[in-house]
Amino acid sequence: MKKAFCVLGILVFVLFLAPCQGQKDGSTTGSASSSPKRYSIGTSSNGGNFYLIGGGIATILNNALPQKYVFTSEETGGSAANLAMIENGDAEIGFAMTSALSAGLDGTAKWTNGKPMTKVRGLVPLYPSYMTMYALASSGIHSISDFTGKIIGLGSKGAAMDGVLREAFGKMGIEPSSIFNDGHGATASAVSQGQVDVAVLFSYPPFAAITELEATKTLRFIGLTVDEQKFLSEAFPFYTASTMPKGSYSGAIADVPTVSEWNMLVCSSDLSDDDAYLIAKTIYEHNPDLLAVHKSLKYCTSDNSLNFNIPLHPGVVKYLKEQGIDVPARLNP
Repeated sequence: MKKAFCVLGILVFVLFLAPCQGQKDGSTTGSASSSPKRYSIGTSSNGGNFYLIGGGIATILNNALPQKYVFTSEETGGSAANLAMIENGDAEIGFAMTSALSAGLDGTAKWTNGKPMTKVRGLVPLYPSYMTMYALASSGIHSISDFTGKIIGLGSKGAAMDGVLREAFGKMGIEPSSIFNDGHGATASAVSQGQVDVAVLFSYPPFAAITELEATKTLRFIGLTVDEQKFLSEAFPFYTASTMPKGSYSGAIADVPTVSEWNMLVCSSDLSDDDAYLIAKTIYEHNPDLLAVHKSLKYCTSDNSLNFNIPLHPGVVKYLKEQGIDVPARLNP
C-alpha cells in the first residue's frame, strides 16, 4: 500500500510554473481515453532541498505530460528511505545521494538487511552538494577536532550521511557527547535554541533552513584541513575534495574547504524502458524550468549522468546514446 503523499510542494510549483509550461511536441500526447499512470517520487523531510526540488520536478512532468502521467511528491526520511521504498515497490522514483547508493549496492546499509539492492537504477543526475558544518558563532567551535564532547546534528537517523559520518568520526578519533537525529529544519532550530552544538548536512547553498536561521543568529561555518579532505575522499570514494564558495551564506566570510557528493534521481527497474526514456528526456528538455525550481539544477545535464555510481535504467541508456554519449560498461544495466 502506498504511503500518504505530500502534495504541498507540488501545489506551490503548479501556481508558479503552470503559466510557462506547455506540451512540447506531439510525442508527449497520450490517448484521451487512457488513464494516466501514477508515480510517486520519494524526496526528504520538509525544509530539505530534495523536498523542494521534488515538488518542482513533479510539477514540470505533470504539466509537460498531463495525459500520460500523474507524479506525486512524497515527504520521506531521505535517501535511505527512498531507496527502501523503491526496492520494496512502495515508490517508483526517488532522490538519493551517491553515499546511500553505494551502501545500498554493497548491502551495507541497515535498510538492506545485508542484501544488496537489485531494483534501483539511475534516472537523472541532479546536482553536487557540499558537506556543510555550522554552529553558532558564539559556540567556540572552529574545527572538526572541536566536535569531541559536543552534541552533533546529523540529520535523520539511519540516513546515509548519519551512518557514514558516525563511521568517519570514529576513524578520526572524534567522540561526540551525543548525536542529534532529526530533519534538517528541526536540527537548525535545535542549533538556534542551544540544544545542538554543531550541525552537519550535505546541500547546495543556499539551504533554506540555514538562511532562515541566519536571519536571527550569527553562524560560523567549519572547514576541513587538507588532510581531513584527503582522509574522507580516500575512505569514502563517493566524496570529493571541494570548496564551498565565500558568500554562500552570511557567515561564510571566506571559502570553506570541504567535500562534496552527487545527488541523483533514481527509479525502479520495474519502470518500463519507454517511461524511463520519456521522463529523462522531458526533464533534460525543461532546463529553464528546472532553474526556476532551484539554481543547483544547472548541473542536471545528460553529460553528468556519467557521475552515477550504480547502473542506469535501460531507457536512460537509450536516450544518452541518442545524444552521442558513450555510456561506460559500469553504468550499463
